[in-house]
Amino acid sequence: MAQFLVFIAFSIFTVNASYGLSIDEDSGSVASTNPTLAEEQAFIKLFGSKDPDEAATCGQLIESRGFEYEVHYVTTEDGYILQNFRIINRYTRESGKKLKPILLLHAFATSCSAWLVNSPAELGFLLANLGYDVWLINVRGTSYSTNHTHLDPEDPQFWDYSFYEIGIYDVTATVEYIKKETGFGEFFSYCRTVSEKLSMTNFVAHNLLITTIIVIGFSQGTIQLLIQMSAIPGYDKNYDLVILITPIGFLGDKSGLVGAIPIPLLRQLLSLRNGPFPPMSAITFGSFAVLCERPILTPICVNVLGGIFGFNTQQLNVSRTFVYTSQIDRSSNKNGLHILQFIESNHLRYFDYGEDKNYELYGSAEPPEFPFYKINPNKLVFISGLNDQVTTPINVQNLRNSLCDRVDTDHVITDPYFNHGDIVIAKDAFPLFNDIVVRSIEEKMLHDEL
Repeated sequence: MAQFLVFIAFSIFTVNASYGLSIDEDSGSVASTNPTLAEEQAFIKLFGSKDPDEAATCGQLIESRGFEYEVHYVTTEDGYILQNFRIINRYTRESGKKLKPILLLHAFATSCSAWLVNSPAELGFLLANLGYDVWLINVRGTSYSTNHTHLDPEDPQFWDYSFYEIGIYDVTATVEYIKKETGFGEFFSYCRTVSEKLSMTNFVAHNLLITTIIVIGFSQGTIQLLIQMSAIPGYDKNYDLVILITPIGFLGDKSGLVGAIPIPLLRQLLSLRNGPFPPMSAITFGSFAVLCERPILTPICVNVLGGIFGFNTQQLNVSRTFVYTSQIDRSSNKNGLHILQFIESNHLRYFDYGEDKNYELYGSAEPPEFPFYKINPNKLVFISGLNDQVTTPINVQNLRNSLCDRVDTDHVITDPYFNHGDIVIAKDAFPLFNDIVVRSIEEKMLHDEL
């Protein structure tokens, strides 16, 4: 049954359609920041939108909760222009305090909205209310980040990337931008200017809290961080804490949803061309959201979404199913292919281009694995679930075994039914998940103050 649902969902995702919709004049600000969502909103409005969060942009979601925001455009080393968001809590900003930056990394087929749409338990707003400087990345290829210094999204070369490039270029460029914008992460350069006045020991003890940032990754967001920290030696010096939610370093256990994926069929379809996955998502998911509003079809939508992302239906607010559907975003076919390779090899490796090109690029017939043993586990926090159908307990244990030491904190969610996608949609997200994140951060902050 699960394999059938995944196949049906994939078929829906790959439908191309264009309805020539006109966008309302008053949606100009939406169109300028996200033309895809502007088109999706226009389509949904034809059928009478049932919820203001439906196909809402991150800016709209932030403002609807009483916050302000900034849009920051970050250009990567390979030319992609990312549209990232910063949540502004005007009350903490007016206090004049230097706020600790926290960067949130979304999962595959989602965007910044993943951290903002689970009303009233959104992690992004919780952290902003607690006085943190919250940043939200939108990686290349999402509906927010389709600009490039010289490539057009119509060019197949634009979509020639996977989670490797996202981790190496997108995450790194965003962290460097946050460092420059906030002054955090500038410890070494600043230390040189005060070394004659303060001993190094005293400087570190009194200033560590304002020198590094916190990063939180969910699902594919954890893959990107593991790649970055293993492939760029010493880069973890920029991080005070790295929270990996459903940490993915292995996907070989096929006892969960992974076992339902028709890998040969998907590999064949995704190999046809470089392009977005899914294509034309505005109308495709606008239609899906409209259908999911219909009570008679809601159970089908719940089962399809659960079959793809892994939800505990007892934790799902069924009345918002169409909202969650409307927020699904896109990636690239190559990224999907790399994930399939990841499943088959059961370890994060560079992209497998075939023996000839592998020799040319890597000097070996097989692509090399990312060296997890080089990652500093003392900065890592793992949050995983007993019933996660993607990041299964076996997969998480394999990741633990690949590290050089135990992680700083290793929390397993106590709810025996808590599943992979529940992280961003569960009704009990606060007690089961958000509270763990907050306590991990506060314990780290308190420890560093002592």
